[in-house]
Amino acid sequence: MRFERKLPGTNEVFLENGEPRPVYEGILAELEDTGTNLWNDKLYKAHETLLNEQYSFGIKTGDKTHPTDFIPRIVPADDWERLSGSLAQRLRAINEFLRRLEAGNEEVVPREVIESSILYDTSWRDRFGPVPVRQIAFDVVAVESRQAGETGGWEYLVLEENAKMPVGLAAMTRRRRMSREFFFPEAHAELPVRSLDGWLARLGDSLRAASPKGAEATLAVVSSGPEDQFYLDHHIYAQEMDAILAETRHLKVDGDGYLVHEPTDQRVDVIYERVDEDRLYAEISGLLECHVSGKTHVLFAPNSEIIDDKGVGVFIPEMVRTYLGEEPLIQNARTWSLALEEDRKYVMEHFGELVVKSRGGYGGKEVMIGPEETQENIEKFRKTVEANPVEFIAQETIDFSTHVLCESQGDDFLLRDSYADYRVIALSPDPEDAGVVEVVPGSLTRVAAPGKRIVNISSGGKMKDTWVLGR
Repeated sequence: MRFERKLPGTNEVFLENGEPRPVYEGILAELEDTGTNLWNDKLYKAHETLLNEQYSFGIKTGDKTHPTDFIPRIVPADDWERLSGSLAQRLRAINEFLRRLEAGNEEVVPREVIESSILYDTSWRDRFGPVPVRQIAFDVVAVESRQAGETGGWEYLVLEENAKMPVGLAAMTRRRRMSREFFFPEAHAELPVRSLDGWLARLGDSLRAASPKGAEATLAVVSSGPEDQFYLDHHIYAQEMDAILAETRHLKVDGDGYLVHEPTDQRVDVIYERVDEDRLYAEISGLLECHVSGKTHVLFAPNSEIIDDKGVGVFIPEMVRTYLGEEPLIQNARTWSLALEEDRKYVMEHFGELVVKSRGGYGGKEVMIGPEETQENIEKFRKTVEANPVEFIAQETIDFSTHVLCESQGDDFLLRDSYADYRVIALSPDPEDAGVVEVVPGSLTRVAAPGKRIVNISSGGKMKDTWVLGR
């Protein structure tokens, strides 16, 4: 087994001297005992199992199983307590921000930032409900604490929020099954790994809580259909949340103003959309009016997705201070909003040193990581930004923590360091109290292609299981 270190970020599996961190010794021992031949057999069987699940849903073409590296990430209990507590605080502040935005008395985010957002339409009436956000994913990176030396004490930074369509919980449960049953059964049994069992059903409870009918509400997972790379996940959500899986063509607003799933003639009380908003409203005539009238509830209601605007995310620490009266337990990566003149001047002067992102982009699209780009590409992206600077933010380039990608080479394993983030899912399950937050005790770890910082699956990254340890 050989570990190859090429990146400046602190590795979570190996210390500076190349020795494994103690918490990973069982994982690496089991990997070595497995050997490359059996490991490759397990890779084949795991992929076959995931494909068979895909086929069981009637998805016979394409591979919707997602690229995965099966060396799990391990998070000690103390680290998880700090991380999950800080994100629960952040979601409480976000919900309070949206409640005040709906009421017309929001005072933290500059009006020019809100009104310039492509995720906010001032012509729409805001109707978020008493708990605006029922599910959110936080994309977080770890940096080694300056006080902790090389022993693995971590500080966390939030890169962005994703309330609209986060890939997460369904993929997490499938990675967990594979790591527990196929790859590391001994290490999993020896460590106090917190379970993910039941959390997809718990997500369903949280989403139904948006309806006055509560547990009796009819929930629909709305998908764009088989061409979506996450169509398998949509089936998993629907099955485990006891929901209808529907494409937009299956839904209509009837003569009484209610949303109906035509194949079953059921009224739909709550929509969990996994489809682009423009398509959702364009293809379901009358849906916006149905939502505003309260006859159905669209989980990511029009304008609520402004929280996904990276230009708004800049102000979340101040939301915590202003609306909760607390100090933020987690900070943003240092971020500049080009909607603000002073920030714009700094960014344009340091353009090639920074990560520059579209405020409303997702999936690693419309992102430039300055230090990784050629001068030609930097100047090309600069022209895009100069044409519409208000639509962009910039962040400092961070050498965040790395994990490993596992390759078998003959009789040996090569473990390569690669940048990794956390996608942590938080839920607001109480029908009326936005202060109640539950954090799923796991994470979808996303690992970038070697040498890159963009971890999104659509940009060449891979998924990992994340083992959160109990005490």
